[in-house]
Amino acid sequence: MDSQKIGTFLRELRKEKNLTQEQLAEILGVSGRTVSRWETGSNMPDLAIMIELADYYDIDIKELINGERKSEMDKELKETLKTVADYTDIQKQEAVKASSYGFITVFMVCAAAILAQLVTYADMRLVIGETAAILAGGIIYLTLVVRAGAWNGSKKESEAISRDLLVSAVTSLVFTVPFFFIALRYSVRNEFQLSIAFFGIIFIISFVVLRVLAAISSRHRK
Repeated sequence: MDSQKIGTFLRELRKEKNLTQEQLAEILGVSGRTVSRWETGSNMPDLAIMIELADYYDIDIKELINGERKSEMDKELKETLKTVADYTDIQKQEAVKASSYGFITVFMVCAAAILAQLVTYADMRLVIGETAAILAGGIIYLTLVVRAGAWNGSKKESEAISRDLLVSAVTSLVFTVPFFFIALRYSVRNEFQLSIAFFGIIFIISFVVLRVLAAISSRHRK
């Protein structure tokens, strides 16, 4: 129990009623000096007076003992919980970021290996297994991240859109390069124009998918 805090609270309550210490003392049947000692925290009212004060000021006895109104206590509790929630969210985002870097590294290594085989042999059948494994791993990873509501993290909408544009461009490039070399190897006409069109299609599909994932993740966060 903080006597100084309670005394300050008692003084605020008295002033809200526009009472002097002497007027309050008369209502409670005590001396003005006693009221002054309560408000300075040098002495506390006994339990009977505390109950009488709580009734007079129309507050809960617990509020009087705590030296603050319940709304103020609730506000402090909310602020504390918000701080804890923000800290937890930061930890979650750091964990997601670390796992993202790990997944991207593995993805790029596997993509490079697949690309090398496609450029060398121009036979998609040789890399069907690796491609399926990457796609399955990516789908599982994205599902877990989205369900956790951590896809966008704490990024602003503009930052998230910029990231999705970049990811879409990189993804499209990864698929377009082997497409171009395969078309070149098989002497497909207008292979450059076809590759540009292929890049555009993959880019649009990737960006739309990423935006949908962001919307779903945001809904899970809420």
